[in-house]
Amino acid sequence: MSSIPRFEPLPTLTRRDQVAETLRRAILSGRIAPGTQLVESRLAGDLAVSRGLLREAIRELIESGLATNRPYAGTFVTEVNAEVLRDVYEMRRVMETQAYRRVWPLRDAGFRSELQARFDHMIAAVRSDDLSEEIRAEAHFHGLVYERCGNHLMPAFWQQMTQKIQLGFGICQIAHAPKVDFEANHRRFLECALGDSLDQMLAELEIHLDRGLATIQFEAGG
Repeated sequence: MSSIPRFEPLPTLTRRDQVAETLRRAILSGRIAPGTQLVESRLAGDLAVSRGLLREAIRELIESGLATNRPYAGTFVTEVNAEVLRDVYEMRRVMETQAYRRVWPLRDAGFRSELQARFDHMIAAVRSDDLSEEIRAEAHFHGLVYERCGNHLMPAFWQQMTQKIQLGFGICQIAHAPKVDFEANHRRFLECALGDSLDQMLAELEIHLDRGLATIQFEAGG
């Protein structure tokens, strides 16, 4: 049997990582809108970093799908239009329904406690008016079922989808669109997820996804 090699301690967060995270949060919160060009000279000046370091940070955004490099034009924040969001929500509807079917008999005390904790964190972010954290917390709340359903491919699927879903959340939050009662609707979702009826949970999931997609498409389509 091969022995495990020695590893060096992991480095602390680098300057490049800090720049990438700053831009990531700005994009996901809607402060930098989809389709916006990431002008290197402007961003490097604002962030007080070299253009080389900035390019490395932007490369991370490209690899994660948040930005796209257009030859001879520059780098732009990935656009999320109504058609893309329909596709994302169609896949989410199929996968999340299956995830809840699988997780239903596995909802032990640990699952229930974690879902409640993620809900509480999400609502605290909403009440603190921290848009970026609210978007991240909402994705984290909905991601638990993918993590706990017992299908090892589900978390990878959520990771692939979550960037576009979070961009959709961002559009929804900054849109001049009809707003739903966020806390009340998510509390109802939580109650169903922790309740006794799978049919009721799946019906609530349909309503939740229809509501979210309709609000996002109101802005993305316009």
